[in-house]
Amino acid sequence: MTDALLQVVIRFLALLIAAVFAVLILALTVLAGRRTARPRVLRRIDAFQSLPATVGQAVETGRRLHISLGTGSVGTADTAATVAGLTVLDQISAAAAVSDRPPIVTTSDGAAMLLAQDTLRSVYARQNALARYEPESAQVVGLTPISYGAAQTTLPSDAAVAGAVLIGTVGQEAVLLAEGGQRVGVTTLAGADSASTQAMLFATADHPLVGEDVFAGAAYIGGQPQHVASLTAQDLARIAIAGLIVLGVVVQTVRSLGLF
Repeated sequence: MTDALLQVVIRFLALLIAAVFAVLILALTVLAGRRTARPRVLRRIDAFQSLPATVGQAVETGRRLHISLGTGSVGTADTAATVAGLTVLDQISAAAAVSDRPPIVTTSDGAAMLLAQDTLRSVYARQNALARYEPESAQVVGLTPISYGAAQTTLPSDAAVAGAVLIGTVGQEAVLLAEGGQRVGVTTLAGADSASTQAMLFATADHPLVGEDVFAGAAYIGGQPQHVASLTAQDLARIAIAGLIVLGVVVQTVRSLGLF
């Protein structure tokens, strides 16, 4: 098989897998949306279980909720983690928006800031409270990881933050956000798409997210059928891939033993 033909086969398989995955999500969404469908019981994630209490504390005390989207850039490999943060922002802002002080969103990317502004605007529009929307609630606080991390150290006290949520692409500077919150007693929920950063957050954040739990926020917080369906489709895909790997190992072992 030539290299050109191999590339064509790989692209075809990639498109086929994407199409099957999309159809699976659509089918699961339809099933989850039926009234007679039995709601799926999701694995308990302590970080998301504690989030309603953090949001409630911010509303009751009249302080802000800080949502950090990290230092990722939209349009790069960091897009998935940034979108995960924006989805969580949409879910929790609906409850936090009733507070006297709206949530504050920080990022180091201009495109992510614009998306955050649009997300907040949509939340206030759905609640018929567009007059209370403040565009400056979403801010770029540093264009580099170092400057972004430095801004996180003073933000909890300067902006009267009651709770902090970090979901996105971020490096070692994530520790500064957790430490800045600990100084003033701010509860921090944090997750990143980097294994090394997750290890640091596991030791510093109050409620760390481990592994791919970062991308499960929408299903756990909002529980919309499409989000739960996406999570279910990912689980089924993992099972299928694991099964293929085991099957491949068995076939290769049988061949090596000369039994096939």
